[in-house]
Amino acid sequence: MPPVTLADILTGLRSIGIECGEVAFVHSSLSSFGYVEGGAETVVRALLEALGPDGTLVAPTFADYFGGGPDQVWNRQKTPSRMGRISETIRTWPDAARSPHAVHPVSAIGTQAKDITERFNVTDYAFDSPFSRLLELNAWIILIGVDFNSCTMIHLLEERMRVPYRHWVDLKGCVVDAGEEAVKTFRFFRRAKGVSCDFNPFGQALERNGLVHKATIGKSKVLC
Repeated sequence: MPPVTLADILTGLRSIGIECGEVAFVHSSLSSFGYVEGGAETVVRALLEALGPDGTLVAPTFADYFGGGPDQVWNRQKTPSRMGRISETIRTWPDAARSPHAVHPVSAIGTQAKDITERFNVTDYAFDSPFSRLLELNAWIILIGVDFNSCTMIHLLEERMRVPYRHWVDLKGCVVDAGEEAVKTFRFFRRAKGVSCDFNPFGQALERNGLVHKATIGKSKVLC
């Protein structure tokens, strides 16, 4: 298979309806494409071009705060994303902004970036969270080479519905923001031990109702 180019990615994004001026929340796997000319930077450039100068690109840039214990340290500006190379490229992009929630931070580029990321929500998916704001902005949710088990927005539904297989815990640790350290506690809706969640049936239900757009870019299956 030939290398995947910026033009290939842009064509695929246009085919599923992404337009200039919109907001997109992206979960991704770079390796799913096969070989991409220019790597993760090319993918980010294609996403930004598809959204245009008035659009906004958002990605989860989670680390492992919820597993680190009370001595953990999360740096808003420096702690890398563990959500893949595309996510980390978005986090480190010039003028990107990152939200201050250590457990589930997001990074954003574009006109709505500060509006989305300057939110000091106590729980991950509260009505004042970046995730809730993405819903208000009617953001696209794009899954690049990953399935619905990677769709963070489903956790928003779990928190709002207070599903019985999760329970509230307090996660405590040190947060560094612009060089200033503070010990903070975050309320986290943790899944019970032994519970395994499969969200793909939820995605399949969306597909059956015609609510999922699909494209193939290189070797990557893209859902939107």
